[in-house]
Amino acid sequence: MVSIAKIVKPQGNKGEVAADFLTDFPQRFKDLKKVFLEKDGQSSLPFTIDSFRFLKQRIIIKFSGVNNITAAERLRDCHIKISKNDLVTLPLNSYYQFDLLNCVVKDRKGYSFGTVTDILEVAGKFLLNLQQGQKEILIPFAREIVLEVNLSKKELICNIPKGLEEL
Repeated sequence: MVSIAKIVKPQGNKGEVAADFLTDFPQRFKDLKKVFLEKDGQSSLPFTIDSFRFLKQRIIIKFSGVNNITAAERLRDCHIKISKNDLVTLPLNSYYQFDLLNCVVKDRKGYSFGTVTDILEVAGKFLLNLQQGQKEILIPFAREIVLEVNLSKKELICNIPKGLEEL
């Protein structure tokens, strides 16, 4: 399951909720009827979307059976999830962030720089957070550095500039 939005608050008093996007494809909601809601690691529960609309940088959703502010309040902080099978197909050389997690970062000679534990967005650019023993290393996710992505092997072949490892 993959989170595509997070419910932040009830919207009005008729059971609608406002959610922040966790996807680059908000238009995907046009094709969604069933989603799963999950809160704090609890089991995911299926919900049916009755209607939705976009409002500013959020989506307002009305779920079946959620008909008042009290019921909507119970959904606060739930993640709206879909199956990985329902993901949008990405263009060539584009990747979902979760696919890069736990990949081993190596150079062409096989030296391992560490494993990707997180992906950070800084000023519109992405940094791979690597764990190398007790040390953390940040490397830019850029074509000049990440030369090859092999998701089936969970490997990233990189050309890491000298000195970057010490930063």
